[in-house]
Amino acid sequence: MRRRGGGSSLVLGLWLVLAGAGWTQEPGDDAPQGPPPPVGRGTGGGVPGLELLPEIGRIGAQVGAQFGRAWHPYNAGAGVQARGFIDLPLASGFGGRLSYRVSVTLGSSTGAPFAITNPIAYVANLSAGFSAADALAGPPRAPFPVRRAVRTRLRVLHVSPFALKHAFTGLDRAHLRPYVTAGLDAVVIITKQLPERDESLAFTGTSPFDDELIAGLVAQAPELSAQGLPTGQGNIEFGWHVGGGLELRVTRGVSLDLEYRLTRLGGGESLHGASGGLSLHW
Repeated sequence: MRRRGGGSSLVLGLWLVLAGAGWTQEPGDDAPQGPPPPVGRGTGGGVPGLELLPEIGRIGAQVGAQFGRAWHPYNAGAGVQARGFIDLPLASGFGGRLSYRVSVTLGSSTGAPFAITNPIAYVANLSAGFSAADALAGPPRAPFPVRRAVRTRLRVLHVSPFALKHAFTGLDRAHLRPYVTAGLDAVVIITKQLPERDESLAFTGTSPFDDELIAGLVAQAPELSAQGLPTGQGNIEFGWHVGGGLELRVTRGVSLDLEYRLTRLGGGESLHGASGGLSLHW
């Protein structure tokens, strides 16, 4: 009997120690102390939807692709462009929503014919023993064309690592959201000149002067062309852009977009683009 009483006292003492250390709880201590914080709901572009970040629109993010027309500098004329972008929410205010945008654009065009003078072809004619007048005149008085008509073919990779977009939400009931955007750009430009016709009396239709010309001067070696090695004269330009557009929300998570953008390059040249496409919102 004493052993039982001693055991009961030991268990009771252990329980009191644990209770004093906070290892036990009264019933109901783990129940919520109040209702959970409210979860915001927003229009998401005019259509009700659950928001994870209140007052930003669903969560405010957007990814899209656009295709359209581009007007390139450097006498390269009008061509086509394709753009991909992602918008990430920053804040709400001033009648709309501010986002951080990253975009990549690819463009291509071929310009109108214009005349160039090729000094390397002139030197080649002189080296072949022709007089200065005949060397400058080119075919048929000398083998290689010095003055000729070419077109510029341009390829452009346009990267905008930092841009801001402000979308106005006043027309959300009509499922319309106009916006403006501005940012900084790095533009990789590759060009080459395409002769209008084969004019060389020697090596007709091939390098050094009748194939695609690098910097309007000379073509690459035919063995490299046979390997499919790309050619061109390239450079990187830095600049900025401004633009505006309109989103038409067709469902809660999909919109049709129209956008115009003007890009100003460091050398003073301008690149214009108008495009349309599809965006996904979440």
